[in-house]
Parts: sequence; structure tokens; C-alpha cells
Amino acid sequence: NIWQMRWSAGLEENYCRNPDNDEKGPWCYTTDPATRFDYCNIPECEVECMHCSGENYHGEVATTVSGIECQRWDSQKPHSHGYLPENFPEKDLKMNYCRNPDGEPRPWCFTTNPTKRWEYCDIPRCIPAPGRQCLSGKGEDYRGTISVTESGNTCQRWSSQFPHRHARTPENYPCK
Repeated sequence: NIWQMRWSAGLEENYCRNPDNDEKGPWCYTTDPATRFDYCNIPECEVECMHCSGENYHGEVATTVSGIECQRWDSQKPHSHGYLPENFPEKDLKMNYCRNPDGEPRPWCFTTNPTKRWEYCDIPRCIPAPGRQCLSGKGEDYRGTISVTESGNTCQRWSSQFPHRHARTPENYPCK
């Protein structure tokens, strides 16, 4: 069905992908019989911008829209709060960087001003769409068209079993 094809792991053609969440990022089987697979050199996504409401923003902006410095997430002064980094490891609450751990319209932070508890941060929107043509995290959502590995080998089609037999086929990874 068309929906499955559009939202699959993108294991079509011979493009670099990361269907198994490999720590080193997108890779592919190669057409070189002597090299089974190799990693791909995908450019990093820009981090000093946000997509949508910025819930996946991991940049280093640390001041609010009015110029107040952000309070560290691991500090309870001047404002006590429940957003402790150890309680929300997936939210990347590092240093005093602006984040959106709770689904606000955009990233924010607690401020170092005792009379202003929190404020939004001014982070520009990214162009183009998230994680499609560039590397974000381990590249599990990369859907670009790079099909040559970092060592120069052409990628083998995911649907092909030659020269390397494998089980990472579009049928076996429909949602990756």
C-alpha cells in the first residue's frame, strides 16, 4: 500500500539509511564484493534552528527573548522546578540551554532573574523539513539520496541480494 511505501524506512533504491539505529549513523551494503557494508558521510543538520515547536531542538541558545540568561536545568536557584536532567534524559536538558520539554509553542527556560520564573527563547525556524536531507542524531530519520559510502563505494540496492545477501529488506523493515 502507498502509505507504507511513503513512511517506510526508505529502503528503496540504494540510498544510505540507518534501519537498525546503528550508533555510527547511516550506512549501506556496497556493490564491492570485498566490502560488505560501509558508513556514509551525511552532512549534519543545523542545530541553531528549530522545527515545528522545537521539541527536538538541541542547540546552545541560552538567553530568553528579553535577553535574560537562562538558569541551569540542574539548578534549583533562583527557581525550583521538576525538570531535572536525570528525570528527563530524552529531553537533553543540558547546561542552561533553551529547551521544550513539555510541548510549549517553542523552546524556553527558567531565568536567572528571581522575579521572572521562565520565558521563551528566540530560536529561528529551520528550512527545509526535519531530518530528511541531513543527519540528525544517529540518522534514523535520514531520507536523503546519498548512495556512495565515505570510502567511495557505490551502495547496493536494499532490495538486491547481490553481491551481499542480507535480511534488511524493505519488507522486513516496513516502519523504519
